[in-house]
Amino acid sequence: MFARVAGSPWKRSAPDRHLLGARTLFACVFLLVVSGALNLWLLNERLSGTHGQTHIIQQQELIVSTTVTEKACPSINCTSVCNRLKCGKSTLKQITTGSLDAVSGVVGSAVANVKATANQISSPSESVTLFIGILSGRGYRHRRQAVRDAWASKCQVQGVSACRFVLSQEEVTPLVEEEMQQYQDIVLVHGDTTYKSILLKSLFVLEHAVTHYDARFILKTDDDAFVNVPAFVQQLRLLCESPDCRRERLYMGKQCRRGKVILSPGHKWDNGAYYNHTGLATYANYMFGGGYIVSADVAKALVTLESLVKLKFTPIEDATVGFWLMGMDIRQIDHPRMNTNFWACCFKTPERAPGKQLVSGFQLDNETEAHICSDDPWLILHKLDSPTKMRYIGARFAACKNRTSPTVIPGSLREWVAQTDEQRQVDSKQLISA
Repeated sequence: MFARVAGSPWKRSAPDRHLLGARTLFACVFLLVVSGALNLWLLNERLSGTHGQTHIIQQQELIVSTTVTEKACPSINCTSVCNRLKCGKSTLKQITTGSLDAVSGVVGSAVANVKATANQISSPSESVTLFIGILSGRGYRHRRQAVRDAWASKCQVQGVSACRFVLSQEEVTPLVEEEMQQYQDIVLVHGDTTYKSILLKSLFVLEHAVTHYDARFILKTDDDAFVNVPAFVQQLRLLCESPDCRRERLYMGKQCRRGKVILSPGHKWDNGAYYNHTGLATYANYMFGGGYIVSADVAKALVTLESLVKLKFTPIEDATVGFWLMGMDIRQIDHPRMNTNFWACCFKTPERAPGKQLVSGFQLDNETEAHICSDDPWLILHKLDSPTKMRYIGARFAACKNRTSPTVIPGSLREWVAQTDEQRQVDSKQLISA
């Protein structure tokens, strides 16, 4: 096409007619092939989309995940076919090739990889009133053991409640693998393990609950929190507005109102991403991250939305969840017996006994002590900064002898319980007959 003439710049030479004809013919054939391929692809996408919409209607909790395997698996929530095969034979309820993104591990470039894998979907199995996801980490085995001793081992009640610790796949060490084999109460999410990735684990709690359990309510909490599970289940049943507790639109915890958005690079709670996205200097009202409840219908809405259009992630987990929920028509309950703030929990400052060098034993502050065995007990006590304190709190609650009746409405809930006792009895009879 180009000829070099001595003493002159490059100049275009005369085109070869035979060469042009061949290239024109090749271009036409190529365009026809590409056009045909695109038409076939569009037709396939249209058919796949129709099938996918039908499947979404049939399975509202459509999420990418796997069930617990027959053999102990180092990754319960595998995000690739290869990982799943390493886990042994999975007892999946259903396998499909849907187009939804995996909630767990969809960060940055991982989106394309997850879309390329076959989505494995399992229908919920065990029916429980409350599922509890407990965020933990690689170096906190001592915390997990204290939580098991204090309350989590009593949480595993068939048909009532279930608890699971949530770690990242990259946090699995030989000791963690040994712990998983022994207790079978750890599930894994693929993703980073920094403070700012806590939101990924929290979203996974919702995803795991609506995938593997027919749960009415889902609690996200941390491994330094004591949860009074029997009282929690009792109060949640009192709060139900529908007979089967399936349409509750509930978001409950200790509420932070108009929290200030911190814009200080390097600060633990810096959230420039939220400010840049919203232009707001204060957060929407949200429940503190030490423990908050959402009903299953709210959880399914969030998980499905994340799968379809992607939720906006910001570094502050609990404030972001409140931001996600601010546009929903839901009940937000600021519960005074959920101590989930970010300051240390509930013990008096140790004092030295007169004339002695040793400090006295643990002493709860007056408010905690007054309500620990009352008709209106604490549901969560957060920021227990030692396994010893966790076990101490567990022993104190276990020693409470007077258990409240399931029909007694605690004072802290009275304004939120819409139904009368008479209507509640009618609904209970209808539920039993059904």
